[in-house]
Amino acid sequence: MAHVLVIGSVNVDRLWRLTAPLRAGERLTRGEITLRCGGGGFNTGAALRALGHRVTLVATLSTDAAGRACRSQLEAMGFDLRYLRDTDAPTVPLDILIGPEGERTIIAPASTEARRLTSLPALEADLAYVNLRRAVPGLLESLAARLPVVAQVPLERTESRPAQVLIASSADHALFTGADAFQQARAIGGDHLRSLVVTQGAGPVLLCEAERRTTLPVPALAAPAETTGAGDAFAAGFIDGWLAGSPGAAAARRGIEIAGRVLAGAPGFQRPPPLPLATVLAATD
Repeated sequence: MAHVLVIGSVNVDRLWRLTAPLRAGERLTRGEITLRCGGGGFNTGAALRALGHRVTLVATLSTDAAGRACRSQLEAMGFDLRYLRDTDAPTVPLDILIGPEGERTIIAPASTEARRLTSLPALEADLAYVNLRRAVPGLLESLAARLPVVAQVPLERTESRPAQVLIASSADHALFTGADAFQQARAIGGDHLRSLVVTQGAGPVLLCEAERRTTLPVPALAAPAETTGAGDAFAAGFIDGWLAGSPGAAAARRGIEIAGRVLAGAPGFQRPPPLPLATVLAATD
Protein backbone atom coordinates (compact mmCIF):
# COMPACT_ATOMS: atom_id res chain seq x y z
CA MET A 1 0.00 0.00 0.00
CA ALA A 2 0.95 3.66 -0.12
CA HIS A 3 3.01 5.84 2.21
CA VAL A 4 1.07 8.93 3.34
CA LEU A 5 2.57 11.88 5.20
CA VAL A 6 -0.21 13.15 7.49
CA ILE A 7 0.27 16.70 8.79
CA GLY A 8 -2.36 17.47 11.40
CA SER A 9 -3.34 17.47 15.03
CA VAL A 10 -3.34 14.77 17.68
CA ASN A 11 -5.49 15.82 20.63
CA VAL A 12 -6.90 14.45 23.81
CA ASP A 13 -10.65 14.67 23.22
CA ARG A 14 -12.86 14.99 26.28
CA LEU A 15 -16.28 13.70 25.21
CA TRP A 16 -19.34 14.82 27.15
CA ARG A 17 -22.45 12.77 26.38
CA LEU A 18 -25.55 14.91 26.85
CA THR A 19 -29.05 13.63 27.51
CA ALA A 20 -30.68 16.42 25.48
CA PRO A 21 -29.67 18.67 22.56
CA LEU A 22 -27.88 21.94 23.24
CA ARG A 23 -30.32 24.87 23.52
CA ALA A 24 -29.73 28.40 24.77
CA GLY A 25 -30.84 28.83 28.37
CA GLU A 26 -31.32 25.11 29.00
CA ARG A 27 -30.07 23.19 32.00
CA LEU A 28 -28.62 19.95 30.65
CA THR A 29 -27.71 16.65 32.22
CA ARG A 30 -24.63 14.78 31.08
CA GLY A 31 -23.86 11.10 31.09
CA GLU A 32 -20.35 9.69 31.03
CA ILE A 33 -17.20 11.69 30.27
CA THR A 34 -14.56 9.92 28.20
CA LEU A 35 -10.98 10.89 27.38
CA ARG A 36 -9.90 9.63 23.98
CA CYS A 37 -7.17 10.22 21.42
CA GLY A 38 -8.50 12.42 18.62
CA GLY A 39 -7.71 15.28 16.26
CA GLY A 40 -7.87 15.59 12.47
CA GLY A 41 -4.43 14.12 11.91
CA PHE A 42 -5.12 11.18 14.20
CA ASN A 43 -8.59 10.41 12.84
CA THR A 44 -7.55 10.43 9.18
CA GLY A 45 -4.32 8.60 9.94
CA ALA A 46 -6.17 5.91 11.91
CA ALA A 47 -8.53 5.25 9.01
CA LEU A 48 -5.60 5.14 6.58
CA ARG A 49 -3.85 2.63 8.86
CA ALA A 50 -7.05 0.54 8.93
CA LEU A 51 -6.95 0.58 5.12
CA GLY A 52 -3.41 -0.78 5.19
CA HIS A 53 -1.41 2.33 4.37
CA ARG A 54 1.84 3.38 6.01
CA VAL A 55 1.32 6.69 7.83
CA THR A 56 4.05 9.07 8.95
CA LEU A 57 2.55 11.57 11.37
CA VAL A 58 3.68 15.18 11.77
CA ALA A 59 2.08 16.53 14.97
CA THR A 60 2.88 17.80 18.46
CA LEU A 61 2.26 16.04 21.77
CA SER A 62 2.92 17.05 25.36
CA THR A 63 5.45 15.15 27.42
CA ASP A 64 2.94 14.93 30.30
CA ALA A 65 0.95 11.81 31.23
CA ALA A 66 -1.82 12.54 28.72
CA GLY A 67 0.67 13.06 25.90
CA ARG A 68 2.52 9.87 26.81
CA ALA A 69 -0.76 7.93 26.81
CA CYS A 70 -1.54 9.22 23.30
CA ARG A 71 1.95 8.33 22.10
CA SER A 72 1.60 4.78 23.42
CA GLN A 73 -1.68 4.36 21.55
CA LEU A 74 -0.15 5.73 18.34
CA GLU A 75 2.77 3.31 18.66
CA ALA A 76 0.40 0.37 19.20
CA MET A 77 -1.52 1.37 16.05
CA GLY A 78 1.64 1.29 13.94
CA PHE A 79 2.10 4.98 13.13
CA ASP A 80 5.55 6.18 12.08
CA LEU A 81 6.30 8.70 14.85
CA ARG A 82 9.80 9.85 13.88
CA TYR A 83 8.51 13.39 13.30
CA LEU A 84 6.18 13.66 16.27
CA ARG A 85 7.36 16.75 18.13
CA ASP A 86 7.42 17.07 21.94
CA THR A 87 6.31 20.06 23.97
CA ASP A 88 6.57 20.68 27.68
CA ALA A 89 3.28 22.59 27.63
CA PRO A 90 0.57 20.64 29.48
CA THR A 91 -2.13 18.82 27.55
CA VAL A 92 -5.34 20.85 27.34
CA PRO A 93 -8.23 18.66 26.18
CA LEU A 94 -10.52 19.52 23.32
CA ASP A 95 -14.09 19.31 24.62
CA ILE A 96 -16.67 17.58 22.42
CA LEU A 97 -20.31 17.77 23.45
CA ILE A 98 -22.31 14.89 21.96
CA GLY A 99 -26.09 15.16 21.85
CA PRO A 100 -28.50 12.22 21.99
CA GLU A 101 -28.68 12.08 18.17
CA GLY A 102 -24.88 11.81 17.89
CA GLU A 103 -24.25 15.34 16.61
CA ARG A 104 -21.25 17.03 18.19
CA THR A 105 -20.23 20.53 19.21
CA ILE A 106 -16.49 21.18 19.51
CA ILE A 107 -14.90 23.58 21.99
CA ALA A 108 -11.21 24.02 21.16
CA PRO A 109 -8.60 25.56 23.49
CA ALA A 110 -7.07 28.81 22.26
CA SER A 111 -3.54 27.36 22.49
CA THR A 112 -4.39 24.62 19.99
CA GLU A 113 -6.13 27.01 17.61
CA ALA A 114 -3.15 29.40 17.65
CA ARG A 115 -0.55 26.75 16.81
CA ARG A 116 1.43 27.36 13.61
CA LEU A 117 3.43 24.77 11.64
CA THR A 118 7.01 26.00 11.24
CA SER A 119 8.89 23.07 9.68
CA LEU A 120 8.42 19.82 7.78
CA PRO A 121 10.68 16.79 7.31
CA ALA A 122 12.39 16.32 3.95
CA LEU A 123 10.60 13.01 3.58
CA GLU A 124 9.57 11.21 0.42
CA ALA A 125 6.06 9.77 0.39
CA ASP A 126 3.36 8.91 -2.12
CA LEU A 127 1.11 11.73 -0.93
CA ALA A 128 0.83 14.36 1.80
CA TYR A 129 -2.41 15.11 3.62
CA VAL A 130 -2.60 18.52 5.31
CA ASN A 131 -5.17 19.34 7.97
CA LEU A 132 -4.00 22.21 10.13
CA ARG A 133 -5.05 25.72 10.86
CA ARG A 134 -1.91 27.75 10.13
CA ALA A 135 1.58 27.39 8.64
CA VAL A 136 4.46 29.81 8.13
CA PRO A 137 4.46 31.36 4.64
CA GLY A 138 6.06 29.26 1.92
CA LEU A 139 6.24 26.02 3.88
CA LEU A 140 3.29 24.28 2.24
CA GLU A 141 4.22 25.66 -1.19
CA SER A 142 7.55 23.83 -0.86
CA LEU A 143 5.72 20.64 0.15
CA ALA A 144 3.39 20.80 -2.87
CA ALA A 145 6.36 21.29 -5.18
CA ARG A 146 7.69 17.83 -4.31
CA LEU A 147 4.63 15.73 -3.31
CA PRO A 148 0.98 15.36 -4.39
CA VAL A 149 -1.16 17.03 -1.73
CA VAL A 150 -4.71 16.57 -0.50
CA ALA A 151 -5.63 19.25 2.03
CA GLN A 152 -8.48 20.48 4.15
CA VAL A 153 -9.56 24.03 3.38
CA PRO A 154 -8.22 26.20 6.23
CA LEU A 155 -10.67 28.12 8.40
CA GLU A 156 -8.87 31.41 7.75
CA ARG A 157 -9.25 32.75 4.21
CA THR A 158 -5.81 34.37 4.48
CA GLU A 159 -4.16 30.92 4.58
CA SER A 160 -3.14 29.22 1.32
CA ARG A 161 -3.29 25.44 0.79
CA PRO A 162 -1.47 24.50 -2.41
CA ALA A 163 -2.92 21.11 -3.37
CA GLN A 164 -4.32 18.95 -6.13
CA VAL A 165 -7.45 18.29 -4.05
CA LEU A 166 -9.11 20.44 -1.40
CA ILE A 167 -11.71 19.02 0.98
CA ALA A 168 -14.16 21.24 2.86
CA SER A 169 -17.15 20.81 5.15
CA SER A 170 -20.16 22.97 4.34
CA ALA A 171 -20.59 23.49 8.09
CA ASP A 172 -17.29 25.41 8.08
CA HIS A 173 -17.29 26.67 4.49
CA ALA A 174 -20.87 27.21 3.28
CA LEU A 175 -19.57 29.63 0.63
CA PHE A 176 -18.09 26.68 -1.32
CA THR A 177 -21.52 25.36 -2.30
CA GLY A 178 -22.14 28.10 -4.88
CA ALA A 179 -21.68 27.95 -8.66
CA ASP A 180 -18.23 29.59 -8.42
CA ALA A 181 -16.96 27.17 -5.76
CA PHE A 182 -14.10 25.78 -7.84
CA GLN A 183 -12.80 29.26 -8.74
CA GLN A 184 -12.89 30.27 -5.07
CA ALA A 185 -11.06 27.10 -4.11
CA ARG A 186 -8.39 27.66 -6.75
CA ALA A 187 -7.53 30.96 -5.07
CA ILE A 188 -6.62 28.91 -1.99
CA GLY A 189 -5.28 25.73 -3.62
CA GLY A 190 -3.36 27.28 -6.51
CA ASP A 191 -3.23 26.61 -10.23
CA HIS A 192 -2.61 22.86 -9.81
CA LEU A 193 -5.93 22.31 -8.04
CA ARG A 194 -7.95 19.60 -9.78
CA SER A 195 -10.88 19.05 -7.44
CA LEU A 196 -12.80 20.61 -4.57
CA VAL A 197 -14.80 18.13 -2.49
CA VAL A 198 -17.46 19.49 -0.13
CA THR A 199 -19.07 17.25 2.49
CA GLN A 200 -22.50 18.20 3.86
CA GLY A 201 -23.03 15.87 6.81
CA ALA A 202 -25.76 13.41 5.88
CA GLY A 203 -26.42 15.41 2.70
CA PRO A 204 -24.84 14.75 -0.70
CA VAL A 205 -21.15 15.30 -1.35
CA LEU A 206 -20.34 17.96 -3.94
CA LEU A 207 -17.42 17.39 -6.31
CA CYS A 208 -16.43 20.60 -8.08
CA GLU A 209 -13.96 20.48 -10.98
CA ALA A 210 -12.97 22.97 -13.65
CA GLU A 211 -15.43 21.63 -16.24
CA ARG A 212 -18.10 19.90 -14.18
CA ARG A 213 -19.96 19.72 -10.89
CA THR A 214 -21.11 16.34 -9.55
CA THR A 215 -23.50 15.54 -6.71
CA LEU A 216 -22.89 12.23 -4.93
CA PRO A 217 -25.62 10.87 -2.61
CA VAL A 218 -24.77 9.67 0.88
CA PRO A 219 -26.62 6.46 1.87
CA ALA A 220 -28.89 6.76 4.88
CA LEU A 221 -27.40 5.23 8.02
CA ALA A 222 -28.85 4.24 11.34
CA ALA A 223 -28.38 7.09 13.80
CA PRO A 224 -24.71 6.88 14.85
CA ALA A 225 -23.65 7.06 18.47
CA GLU A 226 -21.59 10.10 17.43
CA THR A 227 -20.45 11.89 14.28
CA THR A 228 -17.01 12.96 15.55
CA GLY A 229 -14.33 12.33 12.92
CA ALA A 230 -16.71 11.42 10.07
CA GLY A 231 -15.18 14.09 7.82
CA ASP A 232 -11.68 12.91 8.70
CA ALA A 233 -12.65 9.35 7.76
CA PHE A 234 -14.08 10.64 4.48
CA ALA A 235 -10.71 12.22 3.73
CA ALA A 236 -8.95 8.89 4.36
CA GLY A 237 -11.33 7.07 2.03
CA PHE A 238 -10.91 9.71 -0.66
CA ILE A 239 -7.13 9.45 -0.40
CA ASP A 240 -7.35 5.65 -0.59
CA GLY A 241 -9.37 5.86 -3.80
CA TRP A 242 -7.25 8.62 -5.32
CA LEU A 243 -4.01 6.75 -4.66
CA ALA A 244 -5.52 3.73 -6.43
CA GLY A 245 -5.96 5.88 -9.54
CA SER A 246 -9.70 6.42 -9.21
CA PRO A 247 -11.18 9.57 -10.79
CA GLY A 248 -12.56 12.22 -8.47
CA ALA A 249 -16.12 10.90 -8.31
CA ALA A 250 -15.01 7.33 -7.57
CA ALA A 251 -12.58 8.56 -4.91
CA ALA A 252 -15.37 10.58 -3.30
CA ARG A 253 -17.59 7.47 -3.26
CA ARG A 254 -14.77 5.64 -1.51
CA GLY A 255 -14.67 8.48 1.02
CA ILE A 256 -18.41 8.13 1.62
CA GLU A 257 -17.98 4.38 2.10
CA ILE A 258 -15.18 4.70 4.67
CA ALA A 259 -16.97 7.46 6.60
CA GLY A 260 -19.98 5.15 6.78
CA ARG A 261 -17.84 2.33 8.14
CA VAL A 262 -16.46 4.56 10.88
CA LEU A 263 -19.92 5.86 11.83
CA ALA A 264 -21.22 2.28 11.95
CA GLY A 265 -18.24 1.05 14.01
CA ALA A 266 -17.45 -1.58 11.37
CA PRO A 267 -14.69 -4.11 12.16
CA GLY A 268 -11.30 -2.42 11.88
CA PHE A 269 -12.87 1.06 12.03
CA GLN A 270 -14.05 1.21 15.63
CA ARG A 271 -13.43 4.29 17.75
CA PRO A 272 -10.17 4.19 19.74
CA PRO A 273 -10.44 2.94 23.32
CA PRO A 274 -10.51 5.47 26.17
CA LEU A 275 -7.15 6.69 27.37
CA PRO A 276 -6.05 5.39 30.78
CA LEU A 277 -6.35 8.81 32.41
CA ALA A 278 -8.42 10.50 35.08
CA THR A 279 -11.34 12.42 33.58
CA VAL A 280 -10.20 15.71 35.05
CA LEU A 281 -7.64 17.61 32.99
CA ALA A 282 -6.86 21.33 33.03
CA ALA A 283 -9.55 23.28 31.18
CA THR A 284 -7.44 26.41 30.72
CA ASP A 285 -4.29 27.19 28.74
